[in-house]
Amino acid sequence: ERRERIGMLLERFGLWDARGERAGTYSRGMLQRLALCRAFLHEPSLLLLDEPFAALDDQGAELLGTELATPRTLVVAAHDPRRIEARATARLALA
Repeated sequence: ERRERIGMLLERFGLWDARGERAGTYSRGMLQRLALCRAFLHEPSLLLLDEPFAALDDQGAELLGTELATPRTLVVAAHDPRRIEARATARLALA
């Protein structure tokens, strides 16, 4: 079941074709997508994310937005909070 979920996440985040390559050859955006796959692997009810949209292209950001729409508790640090405002129930701004 875990292998199936891994495959599903790699496919969803556009990494299926690169699954046999060493992660050291991945671009920054691909590494970010891989990190997100690891974060979502066990379907956590609580996610702590630091700049999850960093290095993602528009397609990757859209995929992440879809994943974040799944009901769960999120704590997100972001320089551009507009990307997650629609899902926020509270906001803390540090200056």
